[in-house]
Amino acid sequence: MKRTLALVALFVASLGAQAAAPATRIQLFLIERPVGFETATTVSTADGRTVTSEMELVDRGTRLQLSASLSVAPDGTARHFRASGKSYRFVNVDAEVTVTGNTARVMTMGETTEVAVPAAWFPARTWAPAAARASLIDYWEKHKRPSSMALLPGDADSRIVVTFRGDEDVQAGGRTVRLRRYSVDGVVWGRETVWVDAQGEFAALVSRIHILPFEAVRENLATALPALQASAVRDRMADLAGFGSSTPPTASGVYALTGARIITGDDAPPIEDGVVWVRNGRIVGVGPRASVTLPQGIRVIDVAGATIIPGLIDMHAHASQIEWASAYLAAGVTTIRDMGGEARFLTAFRDEIASGRGLGPRVELAGLVDGPGADGFGTVVASTPAEGRAIVDRYHAQGFSQMKLYSLVQPDVVTAITARVHELKMPVTGHVPTALGLENAVLAGMDQIAHLSVRGQPGTPDTDRVIALLAERHVVIDPTQAWGELLNRPRDVQAEAIEPGVARAPYPLAANYRSVLNNPRPAPAAPAAPATPAGDPGPNRLSILKVLYDHGVPIVAGTDGALPGYSLLREVELYVQAGFTPLQAIQAATRISARALSQEAEMGTITPGKRADLVVLDANPLTDISAIRRTRFVVTNGKMYEPAALWRLAGFRAAK
Repeated sequence: MKRTLALVALFVASLGAQAAAPATRIQLFLIERPVGFETATTVSTADGRTVTSEMELVDRGTRLQLSASLSVAPDGTARHFRASGKSYRFVNVDAEVTVTGNTARVMTMGETTEVAVPAAWFPARTWAPAAARASLIDYWEKHKRPSSMALLPGDADSRIVVTFRGDEDVQAGGRTVRLRRYSVDGVVWGRETVWVDAQGEFAALVSRIHILPFEAVRENLATALPALQASAVRDRMADLAGFGSSTPPTASGVYALTGARIITGDDAPPIEDGVVWVRNGRIVGVGPRASVTLPQGIRVIDVAGATIIPGLIDMHAHASQIEWASAYLAAGVTTIRDMGGEARFLTAFRDEIASGRGLGPRVELAGLVDGPGADGFGTVVASTPAEGRAIVDRYHAQGFSQMKLYSLVQPDVVTAITARVHELKMPVTGHVPTALGLENAVLAGMDQIAHLSVRGQPGTPDTDRVIALLAERHVVIDPTQAWGELLNRPRDVQAEAIEPGVARAPYPLAANYRSVLNNPRPAPAAPAAPATPAGDPGPNRLSILKVLYDHGVPIVAGTDGALPGYSLLREVELYVQAGFTPLQAIQAATRISARALSQEAEMGTITPGKRADLVVLDANPLTDISAIRRTRFVVTNGKMYEPAALWRLAGFRAAK
């Protein structure tokens, strides 16, 4: 025995006192679909340990690779961090943090700064590497659970907040595994859930890949993913209810807003010196001050000089986290149509807000379905007409109000889905299936189209035939121009120059958009190439929107997520650039969108009997559409809030 121990000691010494743990395989999921793996290797020494991770995943046919390493001291303090590659289709990662004494040398996307090492801090960039979340938890625990930690790379406001949420048992591989659950806020935008095992090693992560739902689970625990997701959703709904209880409205119940210019959303001229009377979530009266008789003793809020418009509607949302709720409201968005995510989260999110416990916009859901194939999106896949009909019935039973087709759905399945959806009095929206093309997709029954899919030049026979078909069938288009503009800017144009809201966004989210690397701006002698929306290889000409509008094709405002809240405002601004009048652009985000949701009797205009969803602006958007950004108050279902508090809930800096 003594000889054996001596040989072991000599072997360890020959490795330089290094101890390498077996590699850990972590399975990666995007919208619950397995998309790849992270392989993490940990080497421990007397001076600490180093975690090295290699990640590879495939998102809708796009291969993403990212390498990362993290070295920490025995007390968990980081010494060196490096990450490079792509963490999402357009998100480039090139970050390094090196600590020497009390100074940290921080590099991101080729720019280097030196900062004093904060008292409590941790390095990270995007969701990856997932394995490093265990090191973050270890640091937090060993440093007596600091209330917050600085994020590097980051800005002055970048803080990580960790909360222990409890122990829980999950079933995996026929055994019960005890895990410790934590909420981590600030590594990516918003809250994640992290689990570590009894040894403190990484177990699982529920997070986002940019703004889409993402999970990372140690391979031997992968069968526990549904239970882990359910646990994370419960925590997030409790947090969302906390948003509501901690943020009382400025006004609610019965009150009147007086003295403002009122743009009702109809075609009528604005009401000057107007009154909007609200009672228990509904509009009771609206009109000129001289013609509206208010009850004696009603609370009157003077908003003289302001302009009131209907609450805005985002018709192409991807709200995969609770922080979207307050960001939308802060921008004046009081209704969203979510266009595809994880049903477990989305139905809970919708119901928590509808119950009044959670603070957020009204949520309508479009059920996502794709066709079979390695390049598909999500896990809801219809390979046959029968499967398509069954999926429609399942979504309908869960309270989804629309169906969303994705790119790989085959023609016979499209026909079956649209027929069943129409039997249930629901519309069909989504991407144009690749196997059909726009014209055949409309003939197959699609009622609404996501993104601007009209190809060619107006005035040519083929394009004019498609436009005529869209107009004849009143096919609704949500063109997502703000999304395309932001992503396809030349690399020498800052994201803030396209969307000023980026300057107020949380660092992890802003850094994603700043990392976009497109080609340099064309030479001045050449005409500038127009932006191209995500998923649309054709030219994105704003002018074609006006052609569609003038031919009677309904245009509704949608963002495909983009920059929360702000991009809906930018979408409206772009419609004015396309030739819409300011009123027409506002109607695209109000009345026309409400009609596309079959909710015109409930919202979309400032009309007695409708929901009290209103935006109080400090200037008149009919004379300057950018005034739509100058929100003084937002009213959702009769409850009025100041935007600054809502932006803070979402992690944004409030507008000045």
